Amino acid sequence: MTPRKAEGEAIRVLLVDDHQVVRQGLRKMLDGEKGIEVVGDAGSAEEILAEVELLSPDIVLMDIRMPGMGGIEATRQLKAKQPECSIIVLTLYGEYLPQAIEAGAVGYLLKNIKREELSQAIRAVYRGQSPLDLSLSRELFAQFAALASSDGRPRGYLAAPEREILRLIASGASNREIGDRLFMSTATVKRGVRRIFDKLEVRSRSQAVAEAYKRRLI
Repeated sequence: MTPRKAEGEAIRVLLVDDHQVVRQGLRKMLDGEKGIEVVGDAGSAEEILAEVELLSPDIVLMDIRMPGMGGIEATRQLKAKQPECSIIVLTLYGEYLPQAIEAGAVGYLLKNIKREELSQAIRAVYRGQSPLDLSLSRELFAQFAALASSDGRPRGYLAAPEREILRLIASGASNREIGDRLFMSTATVKRGVRRIFDKLEVRSRSQAVAEAYKRRLI
């Protein structure tokens, strides 16, 4: 996302979590961060969808498991309603990563995140990057490889994180730049790129991008 504010204006953040103590804790973490302003909080997905236009956040921190509508569907509806708003999933659970990215989330973090890491992630998303929790990204592609080989999906299927890497390849990003944007090590990115080449049956980045456009993967 390209910053839309004049220099010096704060990044507007909205918190969504069904536990009030979590929302209070997040407020406390972010209140002292220069350039970040918590403009509101919501205890349900339905509440955020009703208030988002009024509060006009730049970034939403979204929980996954909530009574009523869950965070995945809320992310999908919120992106349809406010496409310029960026969503970071903040959850206890790592297994919803592919669904969250496919729904439109641009970041996925676990709730044991430290204060400085959270503020860094918010600023990274505002600059157009896509942070993932490091503990998830280390095993990400091994997990998706196992999933793709066992669920009957067609040959050449790319999981959501692989599509994100491919999108960055198409933009001209190097492995190091991709790693910086996705909070992955360069080695993890290299493994992901090799897997993409194998799935698309290509030998180079240019061939991968051409094949991806042909298949409408990006």
